[in-house]
Amino acid sequence: MKRIVIKKNSQIITDNAHRADNFFTRFKGLMFVKGIDDNYALHITPCNRIHMLNMRFALDVIYLDKDNRIVTVDENVQPGRICKTVKQSKSVIEMKAGAAEKFGIRQGDSLEIISIARGHE
Repeated sequence: MKRIVIKKNSQIITDNAHRADNFFTRFKGLMFVKGIDDNYALHITPCNRIHMLNMRFALDVIYLDKDNRIVTVDENVQPGRICKTVKQSKSVIEMKAGAAEKFGIRQGDSLEIISIARGHE
């Protein structure tokens, strides 16, 4: 998966993030992972719906439009759940439950997603 940095208002939310942008990485997502760091994020693109099947921990799910503006935030989504389709969403960021509140992530906010060039990881 490709390393990325996620910013809000020029402030780094996390530099501990990856992009899942092919069939396999999008399909696998965070399934079967035992846990993630408090500041880890997975950016799934394209994506407008997720499931929590085979998950072992709760997530905050951040749905983004084509301009990386937050369409909606689903907080504390529990394992085993199938989430609703968010029609306006073009991508999704998954973070550990509680991250949205911790980082002040809200509907209407814009995020900046920056790819980290290989060799700078």
